[in-house]
Amino acid sequence: MSQENVEIVRAVYEAFARGDGVTPFEFYAPDIVWDASALAVLDATVFHGHDGVRAAFRDLLATFREFEFQADELRAAGDCVLATIHERGVGRASGVVLERRHDALWTLRDGKVVRMRVYLDRSADLEAVGLRE
Repeated sequence: MSQENVEIVRAVYEAFARGDGVTPFEFYAPDIVWDASALAVLDATVFHGHDGVRAAFRDLLATFREFEFQADELRAAGDCVLATIHERGVGRASGVVLERRHDALWTLRDGKVVRMRVYLDRSADLEAVGLRE
């Protein structure tokens, strides 16, 4: 199941990259928990369900005139996938460029994403899923 989980997360990032806001929801459980508390760019920090995830992206797109995620690495860890992400955005009002790396821990059950949590500390990210550099 680990490789299947990696392919699901890859499909979500590929959909983001092509501006497809529909396909990712095929992979999200209805009660998904979207924890973006490590990112200081959204008003809320933890979003619940499909409507919550949509609200997270509305907030993100209201803040940035362009925003992109690139999955540099996807690593399977049991029922989780650790994604190393390069993100880049341009502030809508300020024009300031935000560019950084973060990790996203995706938890899947029965082929559906039940939780996504963002981490900014690589060592803590890996420790959370029992992986090492």
